[in-house]
Amino acid sequence: MGAIAMAAPLGTQIRERILESAAALMEERSFFDISLADIARAARISKGTLYYYYNSRDAILFDLTDRYLQKLSDDLLAWVDNEEKDTSLPRLLRYTFSRGVYDKSGSMRLFLIAEAVSGKGDVRDKLLEKYAHFKNVLAQKIAARKPGADGEYLAWLTLTVMDGMLVQSQLKNPALDTDAFIEATARLITEC
Repeated sequence: MGAIAMAAPLGTQIRERILESAAALMEERSFFDISLADIARAARISKGTLYYYYNSRDAILFDLTDRYLQKLSDDLLAWVDNEEKDTSLPRLLRYTFSRGVYDKSGSMRLFLIAEAVSGKGDVRDKLLEKYAHFKNVLAQKIAARKPGADGEYLAWLTLTVMDGMLVQSQLKNPALDTDAFIEATARLITEC
């Protein structure tokens, strides 16, 4: 007799709906302009139900941060470990830069950075933890693709440039040709 598939507990579904609704609202406007009532309305739940799962916007922000950064990490690892793809150094760099700039949740990452810089210690700690993780993964993958290179330095350079490109992208800076910049930067790092 086969195993019986169990549905996710209702609480998990509601929590996920709350987070998805908050993330969708953040694509439209600043988290500062979103109330718990807005999130409850978007999630199609009562404010009381929302308060049962999250009693503050900060609690939602913390879970959104964790979820967003975990997805970035999972996606990066899935991409670099896919043996069926060309994951050479130039492609690794292009993927990392493009994902950092063109990811539809880029505004969320920029918001999280701003929150961390402005004093949200828990968000800062989570970001620093994930930056260290991304740096370590990139350093290892760069070193494997470019023996003798300082993988740690090139990983930090990649992350720093990626964040700078994100800022320019969010500013919609017409003076920066993002695709050309990605190509030139990937080429420079590959050749150094």
